[in-house]
Amino acid sequence: MIFNNLAENFGVLADTVEVVIAVIMIIAGILLTYFVQKWADRAGEPPPADNQGLSGAAQQYEPNSLRG
Repeated sequence: MIFNNLAENFGVLADTVEVVIAVIMIIAGILLTYFVQKWADRAGEPPPADNQGLSGAAQQYEPNSLRG
């Protein structure tokens, strides 16, 4: 069989190897998430303009009507 039990290969070291692999995977996942978010922020559409009504003050909600 191609895959063997880690305990047979490493003996007592098996737990340490598994923990090190898990920590590496956690750090890799955090870095991957960071770089994907950084790319998404750069590639996404620009933020919308401030929602200001005729008074110049920010409105609490945006009207949900077809008539402007």
